[in-house]
Amino acid sequence: MTETSLQTVLGLALLAPHLRIAIEAGAALIAILTAFALYRRHSRGVGTAGPILLGAGFIADILMHLVQRTSELGLALEALGLVLFFFGAIRLLLDLADYALPSKVRASNIFWDLILIVLYAVVLMVVLRATLRVDLTSLLATSAVISVIIGFALQDTLGNIFAGLSMQLQKPFEPGDWVHVGNYLGRVHGIGWRATRIVTRDNERLEIPNNLIAKEIVVNYTAGGVADAIFIGLPYEQPPNRVKEILMRVLRHAQGVARHPEPEVTAVEYGDSAIKYRLRFWLSDYGTHEAVRDTVISNVWYALRRHAVDIPFPIHTVHLHQAREEADLREEEAKRLIAELRQVDFLSQLSDDELQVLVPNARVHQFGAGEVLMHQGEAGDYFHILRRGTVGVMAQGANGAPIHIRDLSPPAFFGEISLLTGEPRNASIVARSDVEVLELNREAFTHLFRERPQSLNEVSEVVARRISETRERVEAASAHGDRRNRGWLVGKMRAIFGV
Repeated sequence: MTETSLQTVLGLALLAPHLRIAIEAGAALIAILTAFALYRRHSRGVGTAGPILLGAGFIADILMHLVQRTSELGLALEALGLVLFFFGAIRLLLDLADYALPSKVRASNIFWDLILIVLYAVVLMVVLRATLRVDLTSLLATSAVISVIIGFALQDTLGNIFAGLSMQLQKPFEPGDWVHVGNYLGRVHGIGWRATRIVTRDNERLEIPNNLIAKEIVVNYTAGGVADAIFIGLPYEQPPNRVKEILMRVLRHAQGVARHPEPEVTAVEYGDSAIKYRLRFWLSDYGTHEAVRDTVISNVWYALRRHAVDIPFPIHTVHLHQAREEADLREEEAKRLIAELRQVDFLSQLSDDELQVLVPNARVHQFGAGEVLMHQGEAGDYFHILRRGTVGVMAQGANGAPIHIRDLSPPAFFGEISLLTGEPRNASIVARSDVEVLELNREAFTHLFRERPQSLNEVSEVVARRISETRERVEAASAHGDRRNRGWLVGKMRAIFGV
């Protein structure tokens, strides 16, 4: 070997320790900065413990190079650096594996903690044996004695740990499930060493000992659809089949009620003053139980009022009226209805006598916020005049998603085209708030057109003009198209109303 080559090798040998220290210092700085960045971002995936332990391990190894390596301090720093480095690497790898798993598995950390403790113990024993020449036999013997003493002192804690492990294996519930344990009802947030975390509907965080849960009956509301039932008593005068039809319509359209299994309405008992019915329905998410129950009860009230079905009290009610006052009230109400009917453009040209024909079939209905007054695609045999509240006009898009077209407020009316032409409804009407409507059905117009045949021409002319104007704004219809639309509409109306 030449003199130049020997000098190069010696130079590299002298530089190697300094280069190693520089690399370890850079790695320690990167690890600490990574931990600081994770802390600032409040990361819920990879924690800060792994990078901090790695950085501390590098720093301990740097300090080892600054003292005599074979000294007691040097050996201690070497052992400390190796332990911290491997602890950090293990913690970082477990955090990454934990983050890659589904959230339900991540929330229960008993197994992860056990794996971490076992790996920490293995690393600690191997490093102590390799660097400090510690006799593991005596250490294990001493540990066994200490473990027995600790076991007697921590019987309850160990019971909670093993109960938690048992629940992990049997899986009576998982994080996110709604459960009823003893006197407690809430959503599971995770299973820890000592206790299971449950958050109640009132947002109270409960830590229930695992050992206590293992002794209780656990009801899991998340395993498939959860059923709920509401009981209501309705008058004997109302035919049961009619009542069940009204209640079933409410359940089928109530928001939050599962479509499968299908809701059920059954008559279950003859009561003292009413027939008792049971409304049974299913929920896909038990967390919405109270909200869905509120929706069903509210919508049932509105539906019964619209169909003139009273909810009887268990008392006898005597109504006393004076005949003259009733006649006056009916007359005032008729005048009010005629005034409201005259606000509808295709009825505004009719005389009071013609509008009077419609009054006996006019009905006032109330709908609760969120109820659907009309469904797109269904046959329409009535139309509504909006008296109070706001409704939204919704149509189904090409991809099946609902599209909000506009909102309507009084004075407004809707559903007349389907009523007069027999065509399916081209949009749904949804109550934005509690609303009150005046309903006119097909029977009312049948009476009108048969008693006043000329009114059909008057109504069809206005409706045809409005349809034509709407079409002109969309596709610039021609004058010929207007006449065709008028003829088509008159023919449709004559066929529907039999005049």
